[in-house]
Amino acid sequence: MKILSMYPWTHISSSSLVINGKLVASSPEERFNREKLSTAFPILSANWCLKSQNLKWEDLDYIVIPWNPLHHINTASLRWVSSMRWRGEMLSHIPTWISRSLNDESKLKNKKVPEEMSVQFGKTKLIYLNHHLSHAASAIYASPFKRADILSIDGRGETETTFIGQFDKNKITQNKNVDYPHSVGLFYGAITDFLGFRPDSDEWKVMALYSYAKKINQYDKKFEKLVRFKKDGFEIDLTYFHYFLFDAKPRFFTKKLEELLGPSRSKGSNITKRHYEIAGAMQRTFEKLVLHLLSITKKCGTNSGNLVLAGGAAMNCVFNGHLQNKSLYKNIFIPPWPDDSGVSIGAALYLNNKLKKNCKRYPLRHSFFGPGFSDKEIKTTLDKYKLNHFKPKNIYKYVANEIANKKLVGWFQDKMEIGHRALGHRSILADPRNKFSKDLVNHAVKYRESFRPFGPSVLEEHSSDIFSMKKDLKIEFMEKITYVKEDWVNKIPAVTHVDNSARVHTVSKKINPKFYNLINEFYQLTGVPVLLNTSFNLNGEPIVCTVEDAIRTFNCCGLDLLILGNFVIKK
Repeated sequence: MKILSMYPWTHISSSSLVINGKLVASSPEERFNREKLSTAFPILSANWCLKSQNLKWEDLDYIVIPWNPLHHINTASLRWVSSMRWRGEMLSHIPTWISRSLNDESKLKNKKVPEEMSVQFGKTKLIYLNHHLSHAASAIYASPFKRADILSIDGRGETETTFIGQFDKNKITQNKNVDYPHSVGLFYGAITDFLGFRPDSDEWKVMALYSYAKKINQYDKKFEKLVRFKKDGFEIDLTYFHYFLFDAKPRFFTKKLEELLGPSRSKGSNITKRHYEIAGAMQRTFEKLVLHLLSITKKCGTNSGNLVLAGGAAMNCVFNGHLQNKSLYKNIFIPPWPDDSGVSIGAALYLNNKLKKNCKRYPLRHSFFGPGFSDKEIKTTLDKYKLNHFKPKNIYKYVANEIANKKLVGWFQDKMEIGHRALGHRSILADPRNKFSKDLVNHAVKYRESFRPFGPSVLEEHSSDIFSMKKDLKIEFMEKITYVKEDWVNKIPAVTHVDNSARVHTVSKKINPKFYNLINEFYQLTGVPVLLNTSFNLNGEPIVCTVEDAIRTFNCCGLDLLILGNFVIKK
C-alpha cells in the first residue's frame, strides 16, 4: 500500500511517503523552495518523495491530509459558498452545503464531527484526518511501545489545542481534550511576541533566556493570573491576549498584559534582567501546565508506564529534560518531528495502520528520510562548477585534525535529516574545547543572538561520563537537555550553557556510522568524545538539502572547510 501525505498552508508544509507501513521518504517544503518555515503547497517535496521511490502520482493508493475541514464547514458563513465564481468550485461548494445540512447545529448536541472525510476522483482517493490525531500517530507509530499514554499539545488544530489519549491494541483512543482558544502553545507564543521575538518561530529563544533566570522571581506570581488549572485541563485568561484574533491585531497580547508585566520589548532592543525574569517565569509556568496535563493523561491512561509526546510544545527540550528526571513515566518517547513538520508522517502512518490490521510496525531509530547524494553525484556537481577539491586518504582523521586546529567545518553526508535538529548529516561542526567556538560560529555563519547555546554531539558510550544522565539513556534526536558534569564544564565550554545545561545528541556507531567515526577520531586525537554540532544553514534559511545548497552556503559565510561525502573544499 502506497500512501502519500501532504500538509499545506499552515506553520510548515511537508510531504511524506509510507509504503506498506514503512516511512521511506519525507521532507518539509522549505528544504526545496529555500523559504524558512515555508507554508507553500508542498508540491516540490511531494514530487521528490515519489521520484525517490520511482513512483508516479497514479501509483498511489491514497493521499492523506492531516487537517479535517469538516470542523470548519459545519459552521461556515453562508457568504463563503452562496455563489460560484466558476464551475470548478462545485468540488468544494457541494460538500460544504451537504455537510452543513448534515451537521446543523440544532442536531449537533450529542454528535461529533467525523474524524475523517474523503474525496475520490478516478482511482485517486483523498483522505482528510484530524490534526491532533495525526500528531499523536506521528509519535506512537514511531515509538517502540505496544501500549502507551499520549499527550499532544500545540497552538491549535481544527478546534483542539490539546489531545489526551492512549494507545492499546494498535488503536489510538482520545480520552480528553482542550479546545481553542485556550492554548499552551499560543500562550507561549504570546510571551515570545511580548519579548520581541517572532511567535510560532522563536520560542526556543525564550527557552534559552530561561537559563539566565532559573530562580523564582516577581513575575512567577503575576503569571498565576494568566492561567487557571481545571480538573480536566486549563483555561487562559483571554483578556490578556489577542492571539485568537490572528488577522485583526498586530500583536498576540493586549495592553492589559503590559499593565501586568510592564512594557513589551521592541525587536532588536537590549535584553535586560526583566526580560530574562519574564522568560524564566514563562518556562516555569509552561512546565506546571504540561505536568498538570500529564497527571490528567496518566489518570485516564493505560497504566503502562509509557508516554509519547507530540505537538509543537514537545519541542521544548528544557521541559523534556526535566521530565526525564521525574518519576511520572518510566519510558518516554519524543520523535524528531513533534511539531507540524511531522503531521504528514503521522497521517500516513495512521491511515496505513487503520486500513491494514496487524501490519508490521517500524520503530524509529533515525531521522534520515530526506534527499541523499552519492560520491559520484557529488563529484559530478563539483566538476560542473569547476570547484577545486580533493579526497583525503582518511576523511575522518583529516577533518578531526582540522577541527582540533580551530577550523569551522560544514559536514554534508548521505540522506538529509527531517525535523529542526541537525544530527550529523547536514551539520556545522566546531571544537567544543575552545571557549571561543560559539562566538566563531555565530560571527562567521549563524549570525544569531549570543545567549543561544549550541549543542554537543557525543559518542553514546561516553555520554554518562560527561553528562548527568543514565548509562542506558539515548538522546538520539537532540530532543532534551541534560547537565554537564562539573569536571567537564571547563573541558567543553563551547557547548555548556550558562546554567551548565546542554542539548545533547548521543551518536551510535550502528545508526550514524560516519558521524560516529568522525567524533571518535576527534576523541583519539584530543581525549574529548564530543563535537559542537549545529544545523548547516545561515540565519533565516532552512537547513541545506542539496550539494548546490551546501556549496552556496559555504561560499556565503565564514566556514573554513566543506566536506561533501568524501570530498573536501577549502577556502
